[in-house]
Amino acid sequence: MLRKLLKKVRPPDLEKFAAAAGAFASRHRAAGRALLFAGGFALVVLLIHREVYSFLTRRGSYAVPDIHTAVAPAWTDRQGEELVKIANPGATLFDEALVAKVGKSFEECPWIRKVTAVERVFPDQIRIRFEYRTARVAVRCENGYVLVDADGVRLPGVYVEPPACERSTRVAGVGARPPEPGRVWDHAALRAGMAMADYVDATPLLARLKIKEVNVANHGGRLDPRQSEVTLSTSAGVELAWGRTPDTARFGDPSPEEKLENLREVLAAYPELSGVRRVKIHFRGARAVEPAEGHANNRR
Repeated sequence: MLRKLLKKVRPPDLEKFAAAAGAFASRHRAAGRALLFAGGFALVVLLIHREVYSFLTRRGSYAVPDIHTAVAPAWTDRQGEELVKIANPGATLFDEALVAKVGKSFEECPWIRKVTAVERVFPDQIRIRFEYRTARVAVRCENGYVLVDADGVRLPGVYVEPPACERSTRVAGVGARPPEPGRVWDHAALRAGMAMADYVDATPLLARLKIKEVNVANHGGRLDPRQSEVTLSTSAGVELAWGRTPDTARFGDPSPEEKLENLREVLAAYPELSGVRRVKIHFRGARAVEPAEGHANNRR
């Protein structure tokens, strides 16, 4: 039986197989050589690239010097300058940690709100783009004025006469020492003063009276709960007792619109507040007005 099966199985035709293999090799010999050449060329290029890169990164012409630069917006007239120091920012411009290190150092500067770009400029320069913080309001303190931005961040410098800010109305009477530059001045009285400065700027009637300062020394009634928490001072020296602020208002307190209406009634009797020393605009009627000396009988 087995002998019959073996007879049926034909032995492989080795000559035909060898002929077919030879034909295949002949047809693809050129492609094989090309593939071998391409692989060898790529290897040589890779080795050369690594050597060139290694050579460039060691060259002194690409070395990055220490960074020492004074930072301050032009409007400060060089007051409150902050020095940014970066010792050995990177061995060369090819240093992978260079961009992050420079960017972080500049973001730590109190004047800078955000670093937008750090670019390598070959062979040995770094270009940095950033946004400055802007002064929202000037705050009167014991030894001069300090500036804060819209987020309440204290800006560098102490000023005898502050530069122009986004709000011309200044804040006084915060009653707390300002923090170090770059830190948020987190104080309820300051927030109330800044909110009032914004309100003055957005209210034509108050802007017309040229409100110079918002005093929040009695915010929350910390000096005398029976007195106005906020006092507005005009450039002519007239005081406007505003009453409580929105964050400390109680039921029954007049609204800002009612206070402005009270002020309009006073202005109708005392144009431009002439002859007035103090107005309690959170009250109505004659008791709201304190005439200046010598002007008690000048009311219309």
